[in-house]
Amino acid sequence: MPGLTLHLLALSTEVSIFLQTLRQTRDVVVASRPRHVVVRPEHLDATTLSQTPWDLLVLLRPLTNGDDDDDDATAIPKSLQPSITSEYKVTVGIPSKLLTTYAARDNQLKASASTAPLTGSLDSARARSSSQSLEVSPDLLDFMDSLTAQHNGPVTMLNLLHFHPDGKKSYFQYGQAFVPVAGKRGGDAKLVGNVVPPAGGGGGDSRGSADRPAEDWWNEVSIVHYPSIRHFCDMLAGEDYQAINEKYRLAALRDTFLLCTTEFDVEKTAAAAKL
Repeated sequence: MPGLTLHLLALSTEVSIFLQTLRQTRDVVVASRPRHVVVRPEHLDATTLSQTPWDLLVLLRPLTNGDDDDDDATAIPKSLQPSITSEYKVTVGIPSKLLTTYAARDNQLKASASTAPLTGSLDSARARSSSQSLEVSPDLLDFMDSLTAQHNGPVTMLNLLHFHPDGKKSYFQYGQAFVPVAGKRGGDAKLVGNVVPPAGGGGGDSRGSADRPAEDWWNEVSIVHYPSIRHFCDMLAGEDYQAINEKYRLAALRDTFLLCTTEFDVEKTAAAAKL
């Protein structure tokens, strides 16, 4: 199971320039612009994850050749470190089969996004005060309207998951039930992997989180595609989704971080289409 690194970065330089340079020495599997925190963590690095103004999310696969001997192949190259003002790093093992087929599946999902159906759930959504339990809230609806005005294409959701001691089984059941519920709206999990705890404990913030036991750390990462933010909200507003959310997901999780992002290749394609 190949080890990849997920990085959230706050930068002091232009994102496009940073990313272009990064691609010269690293295999960038996913590159996204963080847009909105949908669910804030309550226990694990809550302040760092929720309040840092992140500029870039990247999932990196170490290159097997061409790396500078002075660089850690699982880290951001040393030449780019001065441009980073804050970093949060998670190491994740993703099955080889998912990585082998990722590019083709990713292209197919993005190509079919414009024809993905909505179910109409939003028309009768019961707004809640918060989306912390993955319900449609006024704040989330405001974000949906704002993002749709700028970007009406695919969104990529980053999920960091920390399970209750007996929660893994319940979340597996949630994952199985999620497939048809999200699928009828064009949603699909693109990558799922187990988190590798930091050696000797410790936090994900490479700039100095406090140490913690390895078991008090994220357990799983998933990266999920939706044809648009409206499709995501349509799902949350659906009775079919809330049934599995309440039955399986909420019971499984001790903590979670859910971040809405837009991938740079999708943004570039949308911008070119307007010309």
